[in-house]
Amino acid sequence: MKEDNSLHTATKERFQKEQLRVESGLDLKEEYAAEIAAPPRALNRSAYGAESSVSDEEVGELVEAVTRNKAVGYVALFVALASLFVWPVLLGISGVILGVIAVVMGNKALGGWSIALGLLAVAAYFLLVPFYA
Repeated sequence: MKEDNSLHTATKERFQKEQLRVESGLDLKEEYAAEIAAPPRALNRSAYGAESSVSDEEVGELVEAVTRNKAVGYVALFVALASLFVWPVLLGISGVILGVIAVVMGNKALGGWSIALGLLAVAAYFLLVPFYA
């Protein structure tokens, strides 16, 4: 039974380390902000070449930071999409601002899309208003 428990613990640690690599973008060889990167002590090798273990608290903090950053990106995208249909100037500018915040926090794709859609909504409004006034 003890072997089964240690196997479960080892599997859990391996899964957590893989999640850290995937969610923090370490597989892409890109530099990210410290808020979403894996803690440096989790990536360092010890003197004997073995990886140091990552505590559950560190994994929880990293997952929370990545989730919070994704939430800002999704809110920015939602606001930018809504600006195409209602209040294009107000929601478009808000989508651009939230998109810039999302890009700064590390969500380049969601932030870029929300910036583009927000600018598109504002530009379309000012281009089309003279035809309907």
